[in-house]
Parts: sequence; structure tokens; C-alpha cells
Amino acid sequence: MKNFTSVSVAKSLTKIYLITGLFIGVAAFSAMSHAAENKPDNAQLVSIEYAKSEQVNPTMWLPGNVISRKNSPLSAEQTGQLLWVEEVGTEVEKGQVLAKIDNRHLKLQFARQQAQLKQHHADVEYLTKQKARMSKLNQMNNTALSELERITKDLAIAESEVVALEMEMNLTELAIEKTQIVAPFAGSISQRFVNEGELITVGRPLVNLVDTHHLDIKISAPLSIAPYLKADSKVLVKWQDNLVELPIRTWSQAGEQSSRTFDVRLSADGLALLSGSAVTVSLPKQETKISTMVPRDAIVLREKETFVLIVDENDLAQKVNVLVGQGIGKWVAISGLLDAGDEVIIRGGERLQSGQKIRRDEKSTAVALLQ
Repeated sequence: MKNFTSVSVAKSLTKIYLITGLFIGVAAFSAMSHAAENKPDNAQLVSIEYAKSEQVNPTMWLPGNVISRKNSPLSAEQTGQLLWVEEVGTEVEKGQVLAKIDNRHLKLQFARQQAQLKQHHADVEYLTKQKARMSKLNQMNNTALSELERITKDLAIAESEVVALEMEMNLTELAIEKTQIVAPFAGSISQRFVNEGELITVGRPLVNLVDTHHLDIKISAPLSIAPYLKADSKVLVKWQDNLVELPIRTWSQAGEQSSRTFDVRLSADGLALLSGSAVTVSLPKQETKISTMVPRDAIVLREKETFVLIVDENDLAQKVNVLVGQGIGKWVAISGLLDAGDEVIIRGGERLQSGQKIRRDEKSTAVALLQ
């Protein structure tokens, strides 16, 4: 009986310890959870600015293509065997040799012309002396005037032959020079049409040279927007995750009758784009109107959507899909479920998820309030 009572007491104490430990664990977990919820470091630190209203031009987004301002197939100007041609992809400078054609026959022709020129110079020298002698004899009436006139004529012919031969030699020198095809501008070899050893004829394309330093963006725009374009005014260009402002360089003054469109060119110099890349461009389509503006840094670009992150009344980040319009400086017009005065996140939102708690950067908030 005594042993049974001891066992019962031991079991009761064990249960008490387990229940007590369970309550302590629950209380500790609750305290930790409460502390984690109230821990300010869990909220993402962000910089905010306020959306505003401003007059802008309504725009439309159109597809565009990056093209080189200079894209030239370079052809041969002399006939001969191709000795060498530059490789595809080579970056070249203006005046650099791109191909060489055999010019030995032209050099031999030039050497023969040099020998002929010496002969003609000798004829001119001889006839000049003969004319001088005949002039003296004629003054003393020791020779006929007709003989002097004949020598004068022969001298004039010899001098004209010297001039004509010198011109032919200049043409031969030019032909020798043109057996080396040089780059008319700096760029890159995009294509090669011939190989070493081929017989090249005049006018045959050898290489295609593309200017990779001076690029344009070409847009086929509807004729209806032509009155709203202004030279050098900046428009937005979007590709992948990039959004930049570029100036309108020029546009065609005549449209295509079949498509009712005309070409608009933007200057894209200095951008990390390859000729042939596809972009989308925002062009003005109407007169100015009041639009909601947000800082350009607030725009988040993704392949399938464009959005901004706003801060709601509970200090939670909320994603709002928008359409981007005309840009003015660091501000850009947008359309979407967003009003002037709303707080938009401009920094710190790169990895922020919709519904996540945020903390304001007080310095940036003060700056935003002053602006």
C-alpha cells in the first residue's frame, strides 16, 4: 500500500511539472511573438514623395526600332583579285583600311606613264630651244616665217600632251588609291559579302559598315499626332527594365498613303542599345491637360507590368498598376488608381511586397514636404 501511494504521488507531481512547463512555454512564445510584431526593424525603411497634379501632354505608346544613322554597303571601285578583307564584328575608325584589291597592273601603268612624261618633257625642251633659234633667224630674215610658226605649233602640242599625260597619271594614282577600301565613318563591320582570292568587279559590295556610335529610334507614328510634335522636345522610351527620356531629332514631312503613318526619329546616342533592338516610345497625341505626376524613381518596370507602390493609412505598401505618359524633368505623368497627394515610394521598394509594413525615412519625408 505504501509503495502504491508513493507511485501515485510521483505521477501527480510529474503532471504538475508538465502542465507548468507548458504554460511557461506558451507564455514565452506569446511574449516573443508580441515582441516580434512590435519590433520596428521588421518594417521596411523607404523614402517617400507625394504625387501631384500638373499640366502635361496626353501621350500614346508606340513600338520603335533602334537603327543606325549610317548603314552602308561599301563596294569596289576597281577590278582585281581581292587580297584581304576585314572580319565581321571588327570596330573600325574613319579612314581605316577595310579591304585590299590587287593593284600591280595599275602600278605598272603608272610607271609607263612616268616614262612617257619624261619623253614629252624632252620634246617640249627641244621645241622650246628650236623656237628661240628660229625667232632670232627670223629677225635677221634668215628663215621663213612659216618654219617658225610650225615649230610654235609643235611646241604647243607637246605642252598640251604633257598636261594630258599628267592628268592621266593623276587618274592612275586615284585608281591605285581606290584599290584600298577605307571606312568613310567610324563603326563596326556587320556583314562581309566576299572572301580573299575572289575576282572583284567594279560596283560589287564587299562589306557592310554600321555606325554604332550614332543611333536613332525610328517610330511609324499616325499622321494625327504630327501637330503635337516639337523638335528637341523629350519623350519617354522604355525597353526591358529601363525608362529614359530622349529628344525628338526629326520627323518626315510626308506620310505613307497606305498606312497613314510618318517616320519620327529620336536621338539615341550613348545608349547601351544595339541596332535592331525593339523599344516602345511615348509620343504626344493631344493638347495639354491636367495629369497626376509621380517621381520617375517611383515607377517600377517589369516585363509584363508597370506599377508604383503607395503607402496606405495603415503604413502598408500597396501596388498600383499604372500607364506611363509624358515626362517633365524628374516627374512623369501616370494614369491609374492614384490621386495627387498620395504617398509613393521612391527608394527602398525594390524588394518590397504589396501589403508589407513600411517605415518612412524621416529625412526624405522632410524633403518631400518642403518641395
